[in-house]
Amino acid sequence: MFSMLRYSVRQLFKEPGFTITAIAILGFSIGLTAAIFSLVDAVILKPLPFPNSERLVEVDEPHHNHPHSVFDYPDYVDTVAAQHTFEFLGLKRQITVDLITKGEAQLVEADFASPSLFKVTGLPVILGRVFTEKEDVPNGPMVAVLSDRCWRSRFQSDPNILGKNIVLNYLSFEVIGIAPAQLDDWGPPGADVYLPLHTIVPFNFVGDPFAHRTDHLFGCFGRLKPGVSVAEAETDLTTIHDNLSSQYPGVNIGYGLQIFPLLGFMVEDYSMTIWLLAAAVTVLLVVSCLNVANLLFARGLHRRREMMIRATLGASRWRIVRQVLIETVILTSVGGLVGLVVADVCVRGAQSLMPADLYRLRELHVDSNALLFIVVLIFISSILAGLLPAWNLSQVTLAPGLKDDDRGGTGGPRRHRLQSALLTAQVVLTCVLLIAAGLLIRSFYATQTVELGFNPNHVLVAGVNLTGVKYESDEAKIPVFWNELITRIRRIPGVTAAALNNFPPLAGEWGFHLFTVDGQPQPEPDQEPILELQAISADYFRTLEIPILQGRDMDSQDTNEKAKVVVVDTALVERFFAGQNPIGKTIRLGGSGGNYDAAETPQYTIVGVVPHLCHDTPGERQIPFQAYRSATQANSLEEYLLIRSNLGSATLAAGIREAVASIDAGVPIFDVHPYNEVIAQRYVIRRLSTLLAILFSGAALFLSGVGLYGVVSYFVGQKTREIGIRIALGAQARNILKLVAEQGLWPVAIGLAIGIVAGLLSARFIEAFLYGVSAFDPITMGLTVLVLGIASLVACLLPAVKAVRINPTKVLNE
Repeated sequence: MFSMLRYSVRQLFKEPGFTITAIAILGFSIGLTAAIFSLVDAVILKPLPFPNSERLVEVDEPHHNHPHSVFDYPDYVDTVAAQHTFEFLGLKRQITVDLITKGEAQLVEADFASPSLFKVTGLPVILGRVFTEKEDVPNGPMVAVLSDRCWRSRFQSDPNILGKNIVLNYLSFEVIGIAPAQLDDWGPPGADVYLPLHTIVPFNFVGDPFAHRTDHLFGCFGRLKPGVSVAEAETDLTTIHDNLSSQYPGVNIGYGLQIFPLLGFMVEDYSMTIWLLAAAVTVLLVVSCLNVANLLFARGLHRRREMMIRATLGASRWRIVRQVLIETVILTSVGGLVGLVVADVCVRGAQSLMPADLYRLRELHVDSNALLFIVVLIFISSILAGLLPAWNLSQVTLAPGLKDDDRGGTGGPRRHRLQSALLTAQVVLTCVLLIAAGLLIRSFYATQTVELGFNPNHVLVAGVNLTGVKYESDEAKIPVFWNELITRIRRIPGVTAAALNNFPPLAGEWGFHLFTVDGQPQPEPDQEPILELQAISADYFRTLEIPILQGRDMDSQDTNEKAKVVVVDTALVERFFAGQNPIGKTIRLGGSGGNYDAAETPQYTIVGVVPHLCHDTPGERQIPFQAYRSATQANSLEEYLLIRSNLGSATLAAGIREAVASIDAGVPIFDVHPYNEVIAQRYVIRRLSTLLAILFSGAALFLSGVGLYGVVSYFVGQKTREIGIRIALGAQARNILKLVAEQGLWPVAIGLAIGIVAGLLSARFIEAFLYGVSAFDPITMGLTVLVLGIASLVACLLPAVKAVRINPTKVLNE
């Protein structure tokens, strides 16, 4: 075996061009495949870092208008008391709060959680303890559990932190424990501090968030009992939910109950995209192996005499096969080492390109699982690339093979048919990849060319959060702060317009509000229309250059002392006020997130009409109607500044900080970015998947071209004597070109025909990723045929031109 290994290495060194090409092809494809596997493994396959994590679930009360509506507290209490399938159920709600240290406010994420949530995770604390059911009561003790990340980064891992107080929104909490590091990834985003559920009342809430079954505010998580399936638990809780709906008619209209495995719930937004990339890179790996197999066939043309002599000297067919397979294993092994480097580079690049809040992104690296996967790829690639060429090369005859023609050698026509079959397979797979990439490109272009309805150029976005007792206990201070801030921002030299918006388009998550139209037939319960509602200040439409089609903008006179007013979009006007003047008409808004209490439906007078804007990423679920109310009347504690200016972002950001600090130094600002960057971040996953699809399909196209070049070159080498005789007898160049090109174009034509059908069938699986283009888009199909056709023609013409230049005299004299 050692002698065969040494001989194989010598043979590969004798042909450096072939060796380097094969290693580069295999290394590139193995590296990309390993990188995508690392992504799949880190994000989707690895279990969550909790004991028996497969038993962790997320429990929803989905509304028909929203697939992931959360729980109300009374339903949760009744569900916990009646259920039989869970060890523990827990609630939490995350709110951004101010952590006051050394007189400065820093924004942190606080999870207001039931004590049972820690039991759901199954993890012990690092230090101290968690709060108990006796502490989680109205007016209970103000205690806190810090996250491991917060403890280390903001308190320098202080071992004496227990018993000390921290200040959140100017309220003091005693630190009683440090949560395990694994909880940092319960998200995203993970929490910085955990507080008893009932301490949520002073934080951003008016009224009692625990009293009403219409207040769906809390995420619910559970740990299943051993042996209980998700389906069994869902049946159990659905029965309880239906009983509660019967017991309290009217409050849960439109709501159901559904349970999701926790890991699947956390990665559902992008798991299908990752699986799509995994499928694409697998196709690329197969194309690469087929390409190397074709290179081995072409190399076999020059080794046929060697193998015939070895057979004559007594080498068995298995020994010849083994010899060629050893060479292939060496190539794939070295390619695997190159692939390891490629995978590491790709993983590092993915971490820099992907959103920082992508769940489990920090776990993405080339680990032992990836190394094992590369070893498996080496084995698979060796078989795919080497077995058929090795077997074909071993089929030699003895004495006739010593002649210098193909008839006694390795079966030239049969080999050509095998090479053509491999080429056809490459073309089919490349065609599938090109169709998928073309559809993704056209879809991405469609999302980029959607009319936004506003102008984000030269606009800076900055979040401002009013937290703490100072504002929550005296609501009159809230509009005073916002009015003063806007006034000071507008005075900054270079600022042409500025306004407030609590949820700018394409810059944050949206809820929805039910509404009804006064003077029109009232819809049946659970059939109320929904709209997206924003709280804006005066000058908002001018800041984003949104035309006011009818009526007026908000102004400083729209205060709480005046009637509530609203600006609506053209979609709402066309649906409910067609042929009428909507100005002065009134609508009534229900609760957010699907909550609707007929007894509490404030009336809003329509004072303006604006175009329907692109509020959500194209391709995602869209809320049909949009409306804007006065930020002064909304009394929102968190708003985004939108500032139009030609000043640089850094200069403008400094001006914003100075303006905020001059009013209240304890108010933090966050998420300061140019608006275009904010919008671009919404497309980053789609953009990255499109770029990778282009990379994979481009690589497959290149490899198919190389494979086609190898097949035609082999044909020219095989028919050199015949072509020389044809030229000597007067054959014209176009006849030689036609003869040679047909050898390559026939497999391509067959591959294209099969590939288009396969592409049409596979396109159905990516329909969910497409926007503005059909999965059976004829333009994409036509461009695929054109690109593959041109690439194939070029690959065929290069050896064909070489054939035309054959010197018949030299050939006939050999």
